[in-house]
Parts: sequence; C-alpha cells; structure tokens
Amino acid sequence: MRVLVIGTEDMTGEHVVKQLADRHHSPVALVGAENKVEEMVKLGARDVVSLESRDFSSAFSGCEAVIYLSGASPRTGEGKPILVDHQSIMDSVEAAKKHGVKRFVLMNTMRAKEVESLDSSTSDVKYHSEELLRQEKLTYTVIRTSMPVDKPGIGKVEAGPSIVHDKGEIPKEDIASVLVKALDTKEVFNKTFHVTSGEILINEALQRL
Repeated sequence: MRVLVIGTEDMTGEHVVKQLADRHHSPVALVGAENKVEEMVKLGARDVVSLESRDFSSAFSGCEAVIYLSGASPRTGEGKPILVDHQSIMDSVEAAKKHGVKRFVLMNTMRAKEVESLDSSTSDVKYHSEELLRQEKLTYTVIRTSMPVDKPGIGKVEAGPSIVHDKGEIPKEDIASVLVKALDTKEVFNKTFHVTSGEILINEALQRL
C-alpha cells in the first residue's frame, strides 16, 4: 500500500516510515526541507516530497492511505501549533479526497506544554478536526495517545474508548506500531480510541476494539 506520512519531523514519524517499509508498504514522506530527504530515504521511504520544491497537494497523488501525526507536520511551525495543525489536518483531508485516498489514520496527542497552556476553546479546536474527519467519506481511525516518550518500544499497550490512566506515557516506537498496524486492522475502521502503554500485545489490543 502506498502510504503518505505527514509528521516526519518527529521520531514517531521516522518510526512510522521505517515500519511501513519493513511491512512491505510503500511509504511517502512529507518533509519541510530538502535536507530531510536523504534521511527519509535511508529509513525506507519510497518517495519523499519536500515542501520547498513541491506542492503540498501533489504528495497525495497515487496514495491509498494517509497517516497524519498531529503536532509533527512540517506545516505546523511555531506560534499556535494546535490551531495551525487543525487547518493542516483539514487541508490534508481535502487533498486526500481530491486524489481518491480512501484511508486516513489520525494521531492526536496531548503534550505537557500544551496541557499547561490550553484553555477550553483551544482544546475544542484540537478535537474539532477529529469530528470533521468523521463526517467525511473516508475510512478513518482516530488514535489519541498518552504522552509520547523517547524510550524503546515494548510492543504492548492498553487501548480503549477511554483510558483511566490518561496521564501515562507510551514509547514513540509503540505509537508508530499502533498507527501502522491500524491501517489494515478492520476492527478499528471508523473508530476513535485512546492508547497508552499496557500489557496487551498491539495486534491483540487493536483486534479487541
């Protein structure tokens, strides 16, 4: 499957590209600058689209699926990342529809610095993009993660409609595994769920949803 990865500016996105390649998909990495191209190719990207040289919408051409990692898009930049990310997600959904993409996996995560500065209106914006995605004629999956951390993955998670331990954490490598495996796990099609580190193997946790 040819899969566009939006959010390669963070280690989670790098893991996604590598894992897609390892599972014999054809990852397409969207990057903000030309100096990231070689790195993505080494990770296994079949194609790399740099916003310095190509149009954003062109990245979706020929793709069958999109994995979008909120907060790590090359278009987010500085300032108010949540508000800018909301618009970037909507632009991505529109481009996906235009190019006939049928599958859209969205990762939303709440980082500590965001929690400290959020007011209710900004929080509403963060999750409004999820609701708009649900209304589109795409096979979607929305994955809300606990705090991403730079630790080795353990391959086990807790996943469900809501999670009591919402102040937990999850290795970025495991987030990537959840995103990649969600692509073709029918049990999570058109669903929203939370995920954090746990004791259940990722495949099994997704199939239980």
